[in-house]
Amino acid sequence: MCASGNEIKFCTCIEGSIDEVKNIYIWTLSRYIGSKESMRRGKIVIPVKDFENGISAENIISKLNTENIFDFEYTAQERDTLHISFNADTTAEYKYFSLIFRDGKWQEGRNPFFTSISKKIASGEIKLINKKEIREE
Repeated sequence: MCASGNEIKFCTCIEGSIDEVKNIYIWTLSRYIGSKESMRRGKIVIPVKDFENGISAENIISKLNTENIFDFEYTAQERDTLHISFNADTTAEYKYFSLIFRDGKWQEGRNPFFTSISKKIASGEIKLINKKEIREE
């Protein structure tokens, strides 16, 4: 009997500017460098917790805390952030959530948006890979 499921892989193998490719799930991994003063204020889009296709904050946190799902060697450091979004054609369809590495584990959240200095480590596309498990009866 075959059962199928999806494996999530964070791939860096995209050509050109990832922000220009529409209707894909993208990620950006950043390292916290420090803080800065800022008088900027603004309205931020409210994050979602689940894109309803296997890409959810809970699912990705579980995988990040148990294995490396990036296509490169990576060791998380305190306050690293992972921003995951659906790069839609229209602003109304845009969805995202952010994760932060804090106290030795990944969890929902992010560094303060306007007052944090960060450096991009990598970015790319999220690939959902169909995994088939064959069980013999």
